[in-house]
Amino acid sequence: MENQLITLLRIKTHNLGSFVKDKLESNGIEVFFTNENLSKSDKYNPNEVLLKVKAKETEKAIQILLRIHKDYDLDKIKEDIGFTDLRKILVPVKLSEDCIELCRYAFSLAKKTKAEVKLLYVYTDPTFYEPDKHTASWEKHVRMELEEAFQKAQLKLVNFSRKLQKQIPKEILDNVKIHYRMLKGTPVNVITDACKRYEPNVIVMGANTQKSEDGEFNGKTLLKVIENTQYPVLTVPASASFKGKEKINVMYATNFYDSDNSSLNKLLDILKEFDKKIHCVHIDLQDDPHHQEKVEELNKMLDQNYSEHNIKCVLFESENILKGFDDFIKANDIDIISISKVKHSAFYKLFHSDLSAQLVTTEKVPVLIFPV
Repeated sequence: MENQLITLLRIKTHNLGSFVKDKLESNGIEVFFTNENLSKSDKYNPNEVLLKVKAKETEKAIQILLRIHKDYDLDKIKEDIGFTDLRKILVPVKLSEDCIELCRYAFSLAKKTKAEVKLLYVYTDPTFYEPDKHTASWEKHVRMELEEAFQKAQLKLVNFSRKLQKQIPKEILDNVKIHYRMLKGTPVNVITDACKRYEPNVIVMGANTQKSEDGEFNGKTLLKVIENTQYPVLTVPASASFKGKEKINVMYATNFYDSDNSSLNKLLDILKEFDKKIHCVHIDLQDDPHHQEKVEELNKMLDQNYSEHNIKCVLFESENILKGFDDFIKANDIDIISISKVKHSAFYKLFHSDLSAQLVTTEKVPVLIFPV
């Protein structure tokens, strides 16, 4: 009974949800958001969620809600930009044991960058592939399936939150705002739709590409999210940990795109709180003298427009792209790779490999990907 979640409010605005959640959690009550709706193949409604608390905390939570309603003008809170200007990190998780470390990394990053974290759990709609029938007995069966799936997902989320509290240092948890969100559907669709509403500064996903479907999101899901979202994605391999170094080394890979300026600005914004050295690197496979000219042009631009930052563009020769990345990472103690992902046509993809896909499935350091 103590793990059961009870619905307290139907929330239609992000501001109000964040405000009420903060008030409840400042009084020691853990809050969860879900889109529970037991209609077959129900579509994600970005404008409405249910705010829930554990059954044993219901009475205390109701007393706090009554006090909130008495003490605050909720209409003004709905329009308060203080809740929309926060830096935001979205972390899709399947609540498997191996994603504890992913959450530890995301929470540490949030603590450093003064951001909030939304943990998004996507559970499967058990009726998604079933035929659409309109008999009373079939609809009853569907409702039972959906209810069972929801209850299992809800229990899994509550148990996972308890594991986080036990395994993540209190010093980190006490300094990061964490939101739990549970939605039903297919991972890629739900994650990309949630991004449109939440507008995260960065999406953090595990790069455990060899895991089974029962583990963390597989490589196919990760690559589809990278392909479909318009927000930066930071992929974190299982072996990576947030080191908290005084100074980090960043490898920004360039192919002399016009979009380099935009991606570099986003990179500087995300890593604003870090003392960093950025290596702007072009892997040269052909010993092309024109590439050196472009590097010199880039360095002039960097000196002129980014003089307050420690950024230097270099040409790095190698026999192939991935080996060039590996060699540069080892030689310069790189902590994070950053690349821009340019969208191409399906015809183009038939004849060219996807560098971002190769990097996130092979590299042992986090990879930050900017869609352009």
